[in-house]
Amino acid sequence: MMASDLRIVLLGKAGAGKNRVAKAILGDIELYEEHEKCVLYEGEHAGKSVCMVDTPGWDRVSIECTTKKIKNEISRSVTLCPPGPHALILVLPVNIGDVPSQNELKSTSRHVELLSERVWDHTMVLFLCDRDVQESTITAHIQEAKKLLEKCSGRHCVMRLSESKTEVHGLLKEIESMVEENLGDSFLPQVYYEEIQSKIPKDISELKKTYEDREEMLKQGYQKRLSQYKKHSEEEPVLKQRRGSITGTRPSFNEDENQAMDIHAIKSRYRDELLALARYYLKPISLLVLAMIGALIGSVVGSNFGVVGSGTGIFIGIVVTVPLALLLISAASLARQSSTLVEVGKPENTDYCQ
Repeated sequence: MMASDLRIVLLGKAGAGKNRVAKAILGDIELYEEHEKCVLYEGEHAGKSVCMVDTPGWDRVSIECTTKKIKNEISRSVTLCPPGPHALILVLPVNIGDVPSQNELKSTSRHVELLSERVWDHTMVLFLCDRDVQESTITAHIQEAKKLLEKCSGRHCVMRLSESKTEVHGLLKEIESMVEENLGDSFLPQVYYEEIQSKIPKDISELKKTYEDREEMLKQGYQKRLSQYKKHSEEEPVLKQRRGSITGTRPSFNEDENQAMDIHAIKSRYRDELLALARYYLKPISLLVLAMIGALIGSVVGSNFGVVGSGTGIFIGIVVTVPLALLLISAASLARQSSTLVEVGKPENTDYCQ
């Protein structure tokens, strides 16, 4: 993994052993017992700085039994390691004679998805057990969690709690492999993801629908003419076909070929215009992302100086960068409108099916 640090969020039910995982990775740290708020741990492992957020445990039976306060803390957890965690580790304890039921595993999925369904791309299941647990017991737990594992593309790791550092190295290696699969991207908290999505111009989706409709219209016209041609050919006597009888009238094949070329032309034009819109909006959207990340980092750094410092960090990140991004979006909109006016002035044949 290229990043010099590693940001991890630990998830799991109450009593899953998340704090034991934190101690195994970070070593000599002061642990907090079961709590109702997220706990942020910072330390080093193998020369890398590690930021780890331990979330409060949820109810094992049903998400409805988990308090609203704990649900909110789970949602908040991913904002405590800005700009977002590289990995979310779902801790499932492996206990002899206590294989989790399907209802419990469904409840687990619902708790994880408090962070959105996108979170599974950055999630790994950790089966945590003592060193004397039999392999058959571990296998039974993995098999029972098959549907859950499918959500995170089967990513999982078994960690036996012992004095050996091999287990920890193995876990971190699996985490780094997952980060590499995600091209180094971290999980973006849902609140910022929704904000970014709301800034993406509707023009792109509208443009896509317009061209899909026009392309479909051309295809239907082409298929209709081709079907008429085939039907006419089947009904026309073979003898008249050979003699080139003037009684048989065929639709022009050249027109069909031209329509096929028109379909290709519309696809090419759609791609060109979509790329043009992307170029217009890529930089502003990137700046919006940086603004929100800057605000988040500012709030965390400023928190060392209390509530006022945190608020100042958010102010600097948003008030300075977001207006700049919005200014660029306005410029992009004017450029796009100018392009549209030029297109409107051009004659266009809209009779696609004749």
